[in-house]
Formats: sequence, structure tokens, C-alpha cells
Amino acid sequence: MAPSDQFAKSAWMLASVAVVVAALYLAKGVLAPMALAVLLSFLLSPVCDWLERFRLGRIPAVLVTVIVGFTVLGAATWTAVVQVTDLAPRLPEYESNLKAKLHSANARVAAALSKAASTAQGMSENLPPIGPAQAPQGTAEWPYSVRVVSSPVSPLQVFGGMFGTALEVLGSAGMVFILVVFFLVRRDDLRDRFIRLVGKGDVTVTTQMLEDAGTRVSHYLATEFLINALFGAAVGVGLYLIGVPNAVLWGILATILRFIPYIGPWIAAAMPIGLSMAISGDWVAPGLTLGLFVVLELISNNVLEPWLYGKNTGVSTVAVLLAAVFWTWLWGVVGLLLATPLTVCLLVIGKHVPQLAFLDTLLGDQPVFEPKKRIYQRLLAGDQEEATELLDELLEHTPLVEVYDTVLIPALASAESHWHRGDLAEGRHKFILQGLKQMIQEQGEHQQELQEKEIRDGTKEADGGSGLGERTGLPRPCVLCLPAHDEGDEIAAMMLAQIVEPRGCLVETASAAATVSELIDLVGQRKADLVCISATPPAPVAHARHLCIRLRRRYPEMNLVVGLWDASGDLSKAKERIGGGATTQVVATLADAQEQIRLLLQPLWRSSEKQAQPGGN
Repeated sequence: MAPSDQFAKSAWMLASVAVVVAALYLAKGVLAPMALAVLLSFLLSPVCDWLERFRLGRIPAVLVTVIVGFTVLGAATWTAVVQVTDLAPRLPEYESNLKAKLHSANARVAAALSKAASTAQGMSENLPPIGPAQAPQGTAEWPYSVRVVSSPVSPLQVFGGMFGTALEVLGSAGMVFILVVFFLVRRDDLRDRFIRLVGKGDVTVTTQMLEDAGTRVSHYLATEFLINALFGAAVGVGLYLIGVPNAVLWGILATILRFIPYIGPWIAAAMPIGLSMAISGDWVAPGLTLGLFVVLELISNNVLEPWLYGKNTGVSTVAVLLAAVFWTWLWGVVGLLLATPLTVCLLVIGKHVPQLAFLDTLLGDQPVFEPKKRIYQRLLAGDQEEATELLDELLEHTPLVEVYDTVLIPALASAESHWHRGDLAEGRHKFILQGLKQMIQEQGEHQQELQEKEIRDGTKEADGGSGLGERTGLPRPCVLCLPAHDEGDEIAAMMLAQIVEPRGCLVETASAAATVSELIDLVGQRKADLVCISATPPAPVAHARHLCIRLRRRYPEMNLVVGLWDASGDLSKAKERIGGGATTQVVATLADAQEQIRLLLQPLWRSSEKQAQPGGN
């Protein structure tokens, strides 16, 4: 794509985003109730489906579901209003106690602040005046005193102030009620229209996508509502037992405020903690109230949420916080309450709608790079420590040979390819290679420690199934790993040596600084039983072929295993180019190389075992 086309595409996307945000902000009076109605439809849709399975009919099932749902919501709202009305006249009674407690808790702080204020006042008195002081009004210089008096408020304004907000809330609630009813009644038709707009004719894929998205969103909303309701009920019961007044009110607020990510539960906790300080003469009630919220939050985050819908919502922490700020700016308190559900909906849509896949990248908590790219990127950025931490995390649940094959070998191949193309500077290339070598050496030391511990504990057993187990008293075959060309090949050979060495072989890795003649002489000096040639991109076949030809001239019967690491082409064609016949095996992964070495060394072990038996020749 040309730079001008890319710039035009980016500008068009930014303009589209700006238009969408402006529309969301300007039309919040309509869109906020609509968004709330959509989320309530997702929440109530499973209940409607359940009632329809009992042959209740679409419209009766929707009416029963919506009436019951809004009745529960209205009852909770009315209860909260009654509780607030009951609490308001008693607030002055708690004021003196709260002031006394705060005064006793902050006596030293108040004294320090008072001393600081006195010092600042004394310093300001000693400073020279900046300019002439303004003369008081009413003197000869200022004969007139002006006072602004507002006009009396009309009865119509008083009525509007009293009932305007209530009418607005009732109107929004009525709009939400009507929208929920029609969304649930016409949900099949709305789904078909959405498929027609988004699916572009692919009905099967779009239908499956929409069903999956609807199921996920409905499950999340229902689970979140259940967890928050349980949390609020536990708060209400706990505060009632502690003796905090209006425990039902705080339970309802805890249920609602917990929809606000991270800070919602603690906003709900602040009010009952302050009230407990006001009604008690000591610090027992406030301590119990704080402990109640801490325990409930720990249980909710570590027991209920992982049990009911997994570790998290799939949305990254930063995305949740930014979404809360964004939706609060757009739609105020309603946007704050709907921030997490709306973000989850956008994430699910981004997972299934190709045109909106960027939402999954921006909002999701899954890594955007696969492990091999993540480690390579960390090394490319010069962050050796984080690359090592990522490798250790992978090794906790993945075998070493698989990690080498799927992560480190591809990272090494990328570094070699980019360096040969000139995309990677010499210094950065050296750093990446040294970082990979250090990580491999650390794993080798760790393996050696484990082997020594097994030997000390007497728990190491022969691996009879693989044929490469430790054979006490029998000669160990020598496997020599040779780099085909450069240091990258040597690093890959080090990985292969670590995979093979614990299996009962004497393994040695040659240096890439050695010449081809020195490598060939080393084979004779070590009396190698098997030679493994390591070649990484680019041009691994050419480098391996040159070394194989030289080896064949000196040792025509030598068994060779040629590793064309991270190769994606046809290995049979590569073997034809390399040559060597049946004594040459070409592989693309360390796991395949390990298997070929096992097969090639089995005859040697069988011969050694036969000779070791009594009467053997």
C-alpha cells in the first residue's frame, strides 16, 4: 500500500472515530437508555427462552419476564428511597460523634497543620505589601456600595426544579421498559437484520458468531448480576449484625456500585464505614465494617468469579479503567455503571466481526504476540530479564524440547534472517545472539542440577522406552553437533545438545569459529558415532550441503542428522539437494532430531549389551 493511501485510510478512520464519539456524546439522552435496554435484553433473554420452552408464548413470556424484572428493580429503588428518607433526619445526631472521633484521630495532624498555618501567617505579615490596598467602599473615593440581588424565583421554576429531574428519570425508565419489551419480542427479526448487514451473505458463519456473542454477553451479565447481588446481600446482613443503621440501603448501593470496576466496592464501603464511626464510641464497629468489605471482596474475586465465569472478563485492566473514564465522560453516572458491560460487549463483537477486530486487540487481556514473537521482541528491545522471565513461565507447563522448537528456534531464525537482509544492526544482532546463548546455558545448568539431584536421591531410572536411557557400565556413544555456518547455527546446536545429552550420550558442540577442515578433523579426534549438522535460516540447505559433502569425502559411512531448523519447505527436496542416501536424515525440529538419534543409536546399544553379556563376543 502506498504511503498516501495509508495516510488517507488512517485519516478516514480517525474521522470516523471522531464522528462516532461526537454522536455518542450529543445523543446520550437517547443512546444511554438504548444501551441500557440492550444490556437488559441480553440479561433477560435466557429467562424468556426458558419460559417459551414451557409453551407460554413469545409475548406472554416477554411480559412476565419484563414485569417481574422491573418490579424487582423498582422495589429495590423504592426501598433505597425509603431508607434514605429514614436516614436523613438522623444525620445531625451523628454529626457531633463523628466530629469528636475525627478530632481524636487527627489531633496530631491538626496541631501540625495549625502550627504550619501560624508560621505561614507570620511570614505573610512580615512581607512588604505588593501594591496599595483598595480603599473600603463607602468612603469619599468609593461613595457607592453595589450589591447584586437576584430576582425572586417563580412558582413555575420551583415546580420544575422539584419535578423536572423526577420526570426525566421516569421518562428514561419508561423508554427503557418499552425498548426492552420490543427488543425481546422482535429479537429474532433484529438478529436476522443484523446478520444481513454484517454477514455479507455468509449466513452460517455470521449466525454462529452472533449466537456465540449473545451467549457470552448474556452469561457475563447474568453472572455479574448474581455476584453483585450476593455481594450486596452479604453486605446488608453483615452491617445489620454489626449494628450499622439502614443496612438494607448499603446493601443495595453495594450491589449497584460494584458494577463500577475496581473502585466501586470501596465507594460503597466508604459510606457505611463513616456511619459506623459516627454511631459508635470506639473503633470496633468501623474495624468490623472495613473487615467485612475486605473479606467479601477477597471471596468474590478469588472464589466466586473464578468459579462462575473464569479468572476475569477477558478485558485488560488498563482497558477497563480507560473505558470507565471514557463512558463516564460521555454519559455521566449511567456511563460509569455501564462501562464494564459495554466494554465486554465491544470485546466480544471484536472477536467475531472481522471489521472490528481492532477492538479485540485494544481491549483484550490476551497477548497480541505469540510466545516466539514476544521473546524476540524483548530481546530486540534489549530487555534480557523480561525475555528470561517469559521463557521461565513457558517452561512451567511446557517441555523444554517443545519450547525450544516453537519459541527459541523461531526467534533465532528471525534474528538471523533480519540480520542477513540488513534490517538488524550488527550490535543488536550480537546482543540477541548473546541473550539466547545465555538463556540456553542457564537452562543447561538447571538441567545439570536436576540430574545431580536425581543421582544423589537415587531416583533416576533408565528410560527404556526411548532407548536413550542411562546404561551403567556400558560405553556411551559420542554425538558431535556441528554448526553449518555461523554463530546462529552454533546456538541451535547447543539446544540440540541439551535435548540429547541427558539421554545417555556424550554430546559435544563445536564452535562456529572453527573452519570446515577443523570441524572434519574434530569428528575423527572424538571418534564420533553420530554427527548432527545444525543449520538456521537463511540458506540453511546450502550451508548444510557444503559441510555434508566435505564430511562424506572423509567419512562415507558416517550417520548424519541434518537439522534445517524452522524450515517450512519440502524436506524431501532438501534431502535430495544435500544427498548422502540412507545414512543422512533431514529434520526440521529438535523433537524429530531426538527421535532420529534414538533410532540411529539403538543398534550400537544392542551391540554393546550383547558383548557385555557372559559369553558375548
